Amino acid sequence: MKKILIKNGLICDGTGREPQKGDLLICGDKIEELGGEISSPDAEEIEADGLIVAPGFIDAHAHSDTRKILYPECKTKLLQGVTLEVDGNCGSSPSCVPGECGSYKWNDLKEYIEVLEKVQPSVNTVVLCGHNSLRRSVMGERSDAPTEEEKLKMKESLKNALENGAAGFSSGLTYFPGKFAATEELLFLADALKGTQKPYVSHIRSEGDDLLNAVDEAVKIAKAGSNRFQFSHIKTIFQRNFHKIDALLQKVASYQKEGVKITADRYPYVRSATVLHQILPPPYDKMSDIKEHLASSESFCKELEEALKNSPRDIPSTILVKTGKTFGELAEKENTTPEHLAMLALKENNMQSAVYLCMSEENLKKILLEKYVCAGSDGISAQLDDPATFNHPRAAGTFPTFFRMTKDLLGTGEAIRKMTSLPAEIFHIPQRGLLKKGYIADIVIFDENSYDSQADFQGKNQTPTGVKKVFIAGKIAFDHSHPEEIYRYGKFIAVK
Repeated sequence: MKKILIKNGLICDGTGREPQKGDLLICGDKIEELGGEISSPDAEEIEADGLIVAPGFIDAHAHSDTRKILYPECKTKLLQGVTLEVDGNCGSSPSCVPGECGSYKWNDLKEYIEVLEKVQPSVNTVVLCGHNSLRRSVMGERSDAPTEEEKLKMKESLKNALENGAAGFSSGLTYFPGKFAATEELLFLADALKGTQKPYVSHIRSEGDDLLNAVDEAVKIAKAGSNRFQFSHIKTIFQRNFHKIDALLQKVASYQKEGVKITADRYPYVRSATVLHQILPPPYDKMSDIKEHLASSESFCKELEEALKNSPRDIPSTILVKTGKTFGELAEKENTTPEHLAMLALKENNMQSAVYLCMSEENLKKILLEKYVCAGSDGISAQLDDPATFNHPRAAGTFPTFFRMTKDLLGTGEAIRKMTSLPAEIFHIPQRGLLKKGYIADIVIFDENSYDSQADFQGKNQTPTGVKKVFIAGKIAFDHSHPEEIYRYGKFIAVK
């Protein structure tokens, strides 16, 4: 069995302890020994003097279910030191319902796992089963309540996914068709989590104006299941709601004292990215067919353009990926209004991606200080330096940016814990997240001084700096001395 001895590294084991100089011995796919000086004459030696040796980073909030089939090298994640993604967030899990990507098709999670085994991406995969995907597979885009038979079909699909290794149940209650679901529907489905340690994971119904009530709803749903709630990309959006941060954190702390297991993920940016449809004010926000209405009625176009002046989102600060400019900048250049350009963009494709400046830097720092908050990119796996595949630098820059921000606030050891053992604990990912004897050797070696992001909103230069080597199950998947060579050893990891 092949042995690799990493010498003189600064071992940061993922527990929160600060780095300690020492060696680490890999035997096959596992860590055999670590700490102090280790001798192993038959091992290949790798010198890591002055470099951090840490568990592979875990992206707690990813959307790469189909992207890693299209781009199995997963460069945007692997080159950050990410060795595992938790997919299926925000209620969208194409892996758990009938789906297809490229030449591959599947009917459920069991068959999706078989597809992943054939493709073998470079990073490991854990999945959540998403409510939006379940609802769409049973009801399409209907806005009415499900029948008892439809609810039972959704619940059976959820149970099937959980039995096949899904790590939890996710929802995205600002997206179609999940936004049509009443609390009672989610309570019924969350019951499938009873008797497990698997969390309810939610992009909650409101992250701004009705934030605190939305947290109450999410906790109620979690209590109907496993009593575990993973708060997706915890935030307070829009300046009018920034003041709610203390009330939000106090509410979370109060529920935690009551015994509810609440954890969260967050990306280290104050700009979000989501579909352009999210700019629509009520009642237009419930119209999944708004593109058709805009195409067929000029009067509706004018009506919507006027309504957009009262959008819950700040349209002039919206950045369209294909231009890299805000509607405000484009409007000034074209001598028109931001609302008119937004209407035209919705008419072209209301589900295209847009970037919003809607969060507070001060609130972000408060959130990162919380012990229960881990790193999650809310991003996809893709190729690097391809503007066509990017809409937000979080896809390629979350982990170095999160590390630098959190290290400055809490120190290196705690920053690493939030990127490794904390998400592993949240999702009960076996034998990962720590440098520990007997654990799988998913490891990243990096220079903490040069570990940084170059990612921007144009997608022109996305490659992070500072990562020297990434190991997946004891094998080198990436080596900075041969950056063009990516080796694919990733697996689907079932959570029982």
